[in-house]
Amino acid sequence: HSLACVHQHALVGMSSDSRALQRVLSPVDRATLARVSAGGQEGRMSDAKAVVAKPKVPLDKRPDFGKILGVAGLYTTIAGLLNGIAVYEVGTPVGYTSGPCVNAGRFLAAGDPVARNILGICTMFYVGGIFAGITGDACDGDAVFEGRMSPGMLFSSFLLALGAYAKRQNRPWLACQLWSLSQGILNGISSRFSAAPIRATHTAGGQTDAAMTLGNAWIALTQGKPTPPMRKVILNIVCCFGMIFGGFGAHKSMRSGASSTELG
Repeated sequence: HSLACVHQHALVGMSSDSRALQRVLSPVDRATLARVSAGGQEGRMSDAKAVVAKPKVPLDKRPDFGKILGVAGLYTTIAGLLNGIAVYEVGTPVGYTSGPCVNAGRFLAAGDPVARNILGICTMFYVGGIFAGITGDACDGDAVFEGRMSPGMLFSSFLLALGAYAKRQNRPWLACQLWSLSQGILNGISSRFSAAPIRATHTAGGQTDAAMTLGNAWIALTQGKPTPPMRKVILNIVCCFGMIFGGFGAHKSMRSGASSTELG
């Protein structure tokens, strides 16, 4: 895959950081990097565009792993809190679609009109992913980790607030749609993180990855071989605890004895 230096390195020449980056670049990109450094200002600007903004560093080699865990924990806590409240308020989660798809099938079989509302949840979650895909840098999964503004995250947060307002206006169906769209965008952005897809609105995929890593580690231990890196396992543990903590907060935030309302 194509990897290259950051745009700033193209402007200031071969600094010590850019020389370190050369070790992870392909031969083609190293040649491009050399041209960028050797050329004049105009050549540097044009050649810099031929190189990807930054090298993709895998999760196991990221120096900011602690920050990654913190952000992932925050994402999943928010998702757990929202989905817990959604279950209390409108009777269904809005941050993943496997459960709602099953429920939609059940209600369709029973001839219950609530099925169309649940199918709407699944659709809006899907639309959120499309939005994250077509908006490019606005939904860059690395922005938050690099201290850059994320317009996609801001829009996702705005939808959360808008959904809460809709619920206060006794519009649970509209609230559910807005929350589902927000969660779809969040999941799309967090899935685009270059080091590893976090998929912040649910933990099933991460659990499978972590479990397979543990299985591979067990086999390696029995054969006297080095074990694979455990960072994906640690990341998934943090995400699971974030979901649990969010669900705990959702329960505590609800009125004592509050009951779920029907969708629609």
